[in-house]
Amino acid sequence: MRTRSKLALGLVAAILPGYALARDLPRKFVGNSGAFNLAGRPVGGSKAASPTAAHLTGSRIMAAGDGALVIDADSGALLKTDRTGAKIGEVAIARSAGLMTFDPATKLAYVADRMNDRIAVVKTDTMEVASSIRTPAEPYGIALTPDRKQLLVSTIADRTLVAYDVATGAEKWRTPLGSEPRGLAVSPDGTRAMVAYLTTGTTDQIDLIETRRAEHIALSSEATPRRCRRCGNDGDSFARGSFAVTFLGDHLAVVPFQREVPVQETEATERTGSYGGGSASPLTQELAFFGFGNGLTEQTTATIALHQPRAMAWDQAHDALYVVGLGTDEVVQIRNASQVSIAAGLQVPLASSETHCGPDGIAVGATGKLMVWCSFSRTIKQIDVGANDEKTWDAGFSQVTDGPELVASSMTAKQHQGLELFHVASEQISESGRLACASCHPDNRADGLSWRIDKRELQTPLLSGRLVGTHPFKWDGTDPTLRSSLRSTMKRLGGSGLDRTQTDALAAYLEALPAVRTPTREATQVVRGKALFESEGCRSCHDGPAYTDRERHKLAGTLKESDTPSLIGVSASAPYFHDGSAATLEALLRDRGAVHGMADTARLTDSQVADLSAFLDTL
Repeated sequence: MRTRSKLALGLVAAILPGYALARDLPRKFVGNSGAFNLAGRPVGGSKAASPTAAHLTGSRIMAAGDGALVIDADSGALLKTDRTGAKIGEVAIARSAGLMTFDPATKLAYVADRMNDRIAVVKTDTMEVASSIRTPAEPYGIALTPDRKQLLVSTIADRTLVAYDVATGAEKWRTPLGSEPRGLAVSPDGTRAMVAYLTTGTTDQIDLIETRRAEHIALSSEATPRRCRRCGNDGDSFARGSFAVTFLGDHLAVVPFQREVPVQETEATERTGSYGGGSASPLTQELAFFGFGNGLTEQTTATIALHQPRAMAWDQAHDALYVVGLGTDEVVQIRNASQVSIAAGLQVPLASSETHCGPDGIAVGATGKLMVWCSFSRTIKQIDVGANDEKTWDAGFSQVTDGPELVASSMTAKQHQGLELFHVASEQISESGRLACASCHPDNRADGLSWRIDKRELQTPLLSGRLVGTHPFKWDGTDPTLRSSLRSTMKRLGGSGLDRTQTDALAAYLEALPAVRTPTREATQVVRGKALFESEGCRSCHDGPAYTDRERHKLAGTLKESDTPSLIGVSASAPYFHDGSAATLEALLRDRGAVHGMADTARLTDSQVADLSAFLDTL
């Protein structure tokens, strides 16, 4: 992504002293065709799509009456606000909560409790949890069907899509999903659902009428000028980091994602120490538009000048799609979003002189104003784009109003500073502010790719729950501490670097990350797998609370020595080995990767491999 001075306005205001954006004053949206560039033929119609309903998808923020409902993942609180953005109600759910949806007819909110494997059903008039629906491990995405009789839930750890009867909470059906599912949406006609993914490079279309099975659709690209030696899902690159999906009418859906080129063809002088190995930015932010009709699926993509596009909202009255960028504190508008005349709209910075916003939710309010949930400041920003006045709606001016802090952070001040440093794209972290830590570590995990560094392909490691007591760091164990590892990473990214206080804050945030949730496995199989783990010598290297001896070993591969990785969260860290050459745990245990010399597990039977894999999945 190219750095643009106007795009970076909000970021600069938050970093440089004396460069402040006025609060509660009109701010002009910047009209810039570079904010949205369509790569192929539009898939929309000749006129705007028919209206949809908010409850057909999940979000961090949703309109409720003349105010809003917000689920804050930091504190774990479900918050209710009035039309000014002030809090008028609160109920505790749990930290790291997933998304929510809201039925205005019954005034019930459905919140994915990611840590406790349930959907909390909340009466929003009294802000009380009325009941809970048990789910498979780690619910995240959530949506109601058009008739509001079924609730669909995507779960991360158990990789399932489950449908529940809203009246009874009983499970109706379920279907398997791929790894790392996130956002979920249902079409207004109720015929299909779609699921977004962090690491598969695909989106799923689920037939809700007949098969109820997931069909994987690759996030493709019309063209890209770059090539890579390890080809991705379109022959050039890899689609990653999809957190959301939404429908624009019955037959059009939108998925935001980022495209990564981890191994580039390089010039005569290769930049061996940089990620991707080349001089071009290895990352672009994109939107995929899907058109459904006559049994066929059309797709086209567009680049978008936002970093980490996390959430979307469709203003149906004006056919305007709004997308927020977590890493650059901005909103981009796309006009005529469901039509062949789709075009770049306006954009506005969200950062104030006091703090970053960290937008990861957006909704269209009852009065037509946009409501943006700022996850860093835990406030709602309201953007008035003249939505109730056709004469002024297109004038290019807006009023951004900052609401009060709604709830305290559950983090220490140092950890919260680290949270912002991890997600904000800045020149301290990477060259020209093109990447943030979260670019390759979405949701504090990994993008599942192997990046070209120092003429080798080195896999992105999982972060959550793997950093305390696991030093040294890097795949070859050359960084003795986490702080030294952070400094060397920023050097490889081309960043100017953080000062000592900032580095300590970033480390404090990372060290406080909880381990990823583990999938459900059959108990007796896990017991058998644990016995194999002990008897096959796995514990000789993978010992202790983090399952690592913190030593370097000589293995057959591209590294002279390999650091023993922690096995915490191993189910969420595929592919395996430093080069990602073993796609699955079975491939690793069968010795089918490019690294050799670990325990002799290739001789195990199929049932033994399944047992050992089941045990490893629970770590």
